[in-house]
Amino acid sequence: MLKSGLLRAAVKLTLPVFAAYWLIGFGYGVFATHLQLAWWFPLVTAALVYSGSVEFILASLMLGAFRPLAVFVMAFLVGARHLFYGISMLDRFKGAGWRKFFMIYMLTDETFAVTFANPVPSGLDPHRFQLVVSVLVWLYWLTGTAMGTFLAHACPAVDLPGMEFIMTAMFAAIFAENWRTEKSHAGSRIGLAVSFVTLLLFGAEDFMLPAMGGILIVLTLLRRKLS
Repeated sequence: MLKSGLLRAAVKLTLPVFAAYWLIGFGYGVFATHLQLAWWFPLVTAALVYSGSVEFILASLMLGAFRPLAVFVMAFLVGARHLFYGISMLDRFKGAGWRKFFMIYMLTDETFAVTFANPVPSGLDPHRFQLVVSVLVWLYWLTGTAMGTFLAHACPAVDLPGMEFIMTAMFAAIFAENWRTEKSHAGSRIGLAVSFVTLLLFGAEDFMLPAMGGILIVLTLLRRKLS
C-alpha cells in the first residue's frame, strides 16, 4: 500500500514532466497511427522501449526495409547518455533490492532531472519514492500514447497535416535548445558538417547511419581539443 504522503509528493514533483510527456506521448500515438502501423505498435513500444526519440525513429523505420543493425546503432547512440545518468545514480540505488531493476529501466532524462536535483521529502523512504516517481513518469508516457492512438483510430477521417514532421521538429527543438545553452558550438558544427557530407554522399534514404558513425569517429579523434 502506498502512503498518501508518498504518492502526493511524487505527483507534485512530476507534474511538469506530466505536461511534457503526456503531450509528446499523445503525438507519438497519433504519429504511429497515421503511418498505418498496427494499433498495438505504439502501445507496446511505449511500454517496453520507453525512449521517446527511439520510438519515433523506430516507427519511421518500419515504413521501409527493416534494418536491425541501423536500429540498434541509432538506439544506442541516441540513448548512450543514459550511461552517465546511471553512473550518477549508483549510490542512490544501493540497497534498493528488487526495486533497483525497475528504477534502472525507467531512468529517463526527466526522471533523472527531478530525482537527482530534488531531495527526497523528509520521512519518506528514498527507494520507494524513487520507484513511485519512475512509475508515474512511465504511466504519463504510456497513457498519453494510448490516448493519441485511440483518438487517431476513432477519428481516421480527421486529417492532421504535418504529423510526419513531429520527429523532425522534436529533434530540431532539442538541437536548438542545446545550441542555446552550450558554451562551445564546435560539437554541433561537427555534427552538422558530417551530416551534410554524408547526405550528399549517400542520399536522404541512407545517410543517417554513416552520419552517426562519422560524428562518433570525428568527436572521438578531436575529443582533447573539444574538452
